[in-house]
Amino acid sequence: MMIKASTALYGVLGHPVRHSLSPILHNAWIESHGFDAAYVALEIAPERFEVALAGLAASDFRGLNVTTPFKERAAAASSTQSEIVARIKAANCLTLKTGQVHGDNTDGAGLVADLDARAPDWRDLDGPVIVLGSGGAARSILSALTTILKRPIIVINRDQVRAEETAQAFQPYPIQIGSWADLPSFLAGASLVINATSQGLNGLSPFSPDFAQLAPEAIIYDTIYAPAKTAFIEAAEAVKRRSFNGIGMLVGQGALSFEIWFGVRPDLHSGLTTLEGAMKL
Repeated sequence: MMIKASTALYGVLGHPVRHSLSPILHNAWIESHGFDAAYVALEIAPERFEVALAGLAASDFRGLNVTTPFKERAAAASSTQSEIVARIKAANCLTLKTGQVHGDNTDGAGLVADLDARAPDWRDLDGPVIVLGSGGAARSILSALTTILKRPIIVINRDQVRAEETAQAFQPYPIQIGSWADLPSFLAGASLVINATSQGLNGLSPFSPDFAQLAPEAIIYDTIYAPAKTAFIEAAEAVKRRSFNGIGMLVGQGALSFEIWFGVRPDLHSGLTTLEGAMKL
């Protein structure tokens, strides 16, 4: 890849972001499609996010992905918003043009695409879905799930006021809420458990629920991919339940972001193969 004066610039904003595999993913797709573009990781101090975003929007940057902890602030800073961002107040995909910022969110659709590819039976399972967390990623996931499922959904979060606000945002879908202490009682009979918190990211604040009471066909999904095997995933493996880390979701949401920016959806399988190879290095 040759960087020229005409090269279009894209990137991912986060704190931390040095663990991100998005540059490897997007640059591989950019090269395979022959676009004159480059994608980089930009670690932004939390107190400087809005200033940094305004500067990038005023520059030649064309698009940005946004990760922890900036998704809600990215939505608030957007000049215009997609319908999903207006509803969930979180953006992970920004399109920049002449100083304007358009916010979109591809997280939830990316997770669904990954589940469809790696666990095709997941839509037909019986039992509730449990989503851990009420942040931007959790709300994007809930937005996707509530449009395609009819099963009960339970949101588990430490902040009950925030959990209630999240449930209210998706009415009339009957989302139930619970505290972290309630999790063991909700696990029995659950068909899908999704960790949409940052617990376990880079090995920090790991947690490992007892998944033994889940049905044998149940799925445990951790949206974190660094490390590749969190304590959450290890807990699932210990009781021989199907489990997936967030690498597929990263590819899914990345492909949808790429399509927004370049007008073509890249191949998910090639993206997953690229990242799996990178993680082994």
